[in-house]
Amino acid sequence: MPNRTTAAQSVAPRSTPTRSVERKAFWHSPYTNADAKVVQEKKGLKTLDLAKDFIGSAVLNKQEGELQKLGVTRYRFDDHDCLTRFQRSGFTDSDVAQAKKSFSFLKGASTDEVKGYLGLKLRNAEVGYKGGLEMLQQHGITEGKYDAHEMMDAFKSSGMGDRHVRDAKARFGFLRDSSAAEVKQYLGLKVLNAKDGYAFAKDFLKQIGANGGWSARS
Repeated sequence: MPNRTTAAQSVAPRSTPTRSVERKAFWHSPYTNADAKVVQEKKGLKTLDLAKDFIGSAVLNKQEGELQKLGVTRYRFDDHDCLTRFQRSGFTDSDVAQAKKSFSFLKGASTDEVKGYLGLKLRNAEVGYKGGLEMLQQHGITEGKYDAHEMMDAFKSSGMGDRHVRDAKARFGFLRDSSAAEVKQYLGLKVLNAKDGYAFAKDFLKQIGANGGWSARS
């Protein structure tokens, strides 16, 4: 009588896909996903994995000069690495504007250059040098949600004006002795709170006739 083959025996074992030699070379190199994204874009490659293989091949074949022509180097703090770090941070466009206003060496810089600079300060902090972040903090530039300049920007973009400042000072005793700038920042904070969906902030603003100027944050 012939041996019976069970269902379990008839199923071929699953093979584990192996990474290419090029991909392994990429993972063991100092190049980053941000580097791979640059290569993908500039070489017109369909996937990020193909870009990683391209970098790995360059490493294995000692052709990293080709990568340098694309602006990709072994340096830890390439421009695109710093920009990517900014994009993953809590910094905002308001922080970018404040940095350009605060530091003369950034006044002629493009928006992306300033974002890269802020990203560089974060990368520096990750390797132990926190002096750059401390310098930013001295000018009110932090990853915090409610920096003073962000509150002021929110006030300016809300449609409110001096009348709302006067009404707030007259209606709320805790604001009576505050300067106009302090009241504007406080009202800007309420706008940011309202954008985050807090009903109490919307109710507060409605008491001084501010019935718009915000929408829910995405």
